[in-house]
Amino acid sequence: MAETPTPGPERPDAPTGRPLPQHVTMPLLTLLTLLTRESMDEGYQAVAERKRRHSRESGVKVPPPSRQSKVVTAVAVAVFGVLVAVAAMQTSRNADVEALGRASLAERIQQEQASVRALKDQAGQLLDANARSEADLRELRAREEQLTARVSRLGARTGYLAVRGPGLRVTVDDAPNPSPSQIVQDDDLLVLVDGLWAAGAEAIAINGQRLTALSSIQNSGSAIHVNVRPLNPPYVVEAIGDPDRMPAQLLASANGSLFYSVARSLGFALDVQDDDNLELPAARVRPMRSATQGSSNDVDDRKESE
Repeated sequence: MAETPTPGPERPDAPTGRPLPQHVTMPLLTLLTLLTRESMDEGYQAVAERKRRHSRESGVKVPPPSRQSKVVTAVAVAVFGVLVAVAAMQTSRNADVEALGRASLAERIQQEQASVRALKDQAGQLLDANARSEADLRELRAREEQLTARVSRLGARTGYLAVRGPGLRVTVDDAPNPSPSQIVQDDDLLVLVDGLWAAGAEAIAINGQRLTALSSIQNSGSAIHVNVRPLNPPYVVEAIGDPDRMPAQLLASANGSLFYSVARSLGFALDVQDDDNLELPAARVRPMRSATQGSSNDVDDRKESE
């Protein structure tokens, strides 16, 4: 025979629309005051009950509390409630301040991190700019070295830069007890200079007068003038170049061969020596009197000649 299940206790329906207790909707300060007051009242009631019980058992009559004691008690309760409320409010305020401080600190950290990133980007840009500047500086220095070397080459070839190096020293003097035809003339020096240029001389000076493209060698009376300066014999012609090859090349050149032939026939005193450390001064720079505009072809020709 089947058993019929016994129904259990029914679950009460959830309260709907029932008003909330007073301590749920009551403000914090009022709630704290009420709780404190109720707690204090319950404590005082318990003490009073014990006193009354003790009075009945001992037969001693306990006087009722005076009005002053009630006032003091009420004041103490009120002060205690205020202190509790102030403590609660201060705790809430400190929590708000702490939360605000954390938010402010987080914002400050984000700002500083953004500033650091910006500074890193700026540092990277500065490093790139510095690298480009260093590359430009190296290029400019290389260009400066090239120009300086070119100026030195041009100065040495044109005669407007003092030079030093190995070469030949050719000393020419009149014949002993010379006749007028046995005196060294400007043409004789011109032939010797042209022969030295042909033999590979890079720079030439006569008695310390540096020869340039504008130099002149000519007789003036009984003296030979070089660069409009009178010179006295003996004439020392110094030429910087390869001392091992220049003597043979001078003798093999047309002007060199002619000079040696004239010197022997007229009896000139001639001495040719090589020197490892010739020093030739720079020519005096003359003021420019006129100039003409060149062209790109002239520049190309000069580069090829260099």
